[in-house]
Amino acid sequence: MLQINMADVMNVIGSLTPYLIAVGVLFVLALIITFAVNKKTVKNVASRKIIHSESWIVALVGIVVAVSMMLSGPLATLLNNATITKYELSDSTVSAANKLAKEVQSEAITMLKNDDSNLPLASKKVNVFGWGSTNPVYGGTGSGSMSKQYATTSLLAGLKEAGIQTNTELTKLYTDYRKDRPEVGMWAQDWTLPEVPAKQYSSSLISNAKAFSDEAVVVITRVGGEGADLPTDMKGEGITYKNNSKDYDDFQKGESFLQLSKTERDMLDLVTKNFSKVTLVYNGANTFQFDFLSDYPRSSPCCGARLPDRPVSRLWARYLRARPTHPAGPPTRSSRI
Repeated sequence: MLQINMADVMNVIGSLTPYLIAVGVLFVLALIITFAVNKKTVKNVASRKIIHSESWIVALVGIVVAVSMMLSGPLATLLNNATITKYELSDSTVSAANKLAKEVQSEAITMLKNDDSNLPLASKKVNVFGWGSTNPVYGGTGSGSMSKQYATTSLLAGLKEAGIQTNTELTKLYTDYRKDRPEVGMWAQDWTLPEVPAKQYSSSLISNAKAFSDEAVVVITRVGGEGADLPTDMKGEGITYKNNSKDYDDFQKGESFLQLSKTERDMLDLVTKNFSKVTLVYNGANTFQFDFLSDYPRSSPCCGARLPDRPVSRLWARYLRARPTHPAGPPTRSSRI
């Protein structure tokens, strides 16, 4: 769903600024003339009245023109949306649309690798690693963003609905680390990728996770869309990014936003070292650079779950539990990076 945010409101106000300035200037000039032309400066009463009336007529005409230009220009779309007859979709249309969306999305989720046939998941319990599992990307930016007034189903909730129990101790680690996703929008971009450094996974937490299940799912997320190009150099000028550790930089000069950060790679090292069955899920709007997969032969399955709204979050969970509609194949597009 489209989202109207404060950035959009400020943009409209900015477009009105020249007209509002013109109205203010005309009003102030009329006042100045009214007070300046008085008994002391202009003795003739008739002349004073003519000057006063003409100054306010000119001001009024200018103000009317400015307001008319605002109504027919920057405010035209807003006024049209406020006054037109509105129609609502019928329940049957909504139901049919949801059914079609599920069908399309079930075919769109792509299994990139499954060399050891780790999927479908054998257990009803799974450890879900990655900060993005608790804060997935539901949409892009600008016209592709999601409105908060509509309910969403998280990746973890989708797993629960599919009958899969997840490790709540891991989930708490991520929500305690950070609850909100850095803003990447039309007018501001913080490219920070929150991820818990490997050193913060205690030995007891890993031990408990191995006792919970021998299967692990790692979630990697990326957001992007209208309004700003994704950084091709995370060390480039004007790029806002906060490292997850003081001991190292997440990215080196020349590395792009669509590559793994060091913290993400360290997490993958930790998970593949301790679990024999590892599934990587990519949640994002853009084609990711998957050249690192050859470094992790134990993380054979790799799925692309792009922009999971309510239907997709439920479908990707079922995808992990059962044979997908399209078990393997290339992504919808590929890019040379």
